[in-house]
Amino acid sequence: MRNRKILNILVILLCIFVIVSFVLTQTIANDYFKNMFWVASMFLMCGVLLDLNAWSKLGLDVDKNKSKTIRRGFDDSTTLLIVFYGSLLLIIVFFNQFNNEVMKNNYVIIGYFIMTIEFVLFNYLSIWNAKKDTIKLLKDNK
Repeated sequence: MRNRKILNILVILLCIFVIVSFVLTQTIANDYFKNMFWVASMFLMCGVLLDLNAWSKLGLDVDKNKSKTIRRGFDDSTTLLIVFYGSLLLIIVFFNQFNNEVMKNNYVIIGYFIMTIEFVLFNYLSIWNAKKDTIKLLKDNK
């Protein structure tokens, strides 16, 4: 439980770091801040993945059949989100190999920032839905 609280605080701090680096990237068009944004977004991705891993290990197994359905839905949605977000990063890095200005382009940074926000929000929406379904299952079993 203590580990989950630390991870929650870490993810909040990393979100603030990504937002601050994004604002600095847009206001001060400096390569240093643009690189800081990419590093901050990767740290945020790692923090979210660690938090998802910690939550998945906890699990809420109430009923063997229905809990498996809830867990399967949670695992499927988070896996798809991680694959699409990781693929987006790989595509950006791939194109950056041919043109070194891709990761410094403001439109790419803005688009990636929007996708980062969606990635984090949809992951925590998946956690919230799994918790809500498990609570509903607990109430039905009583």
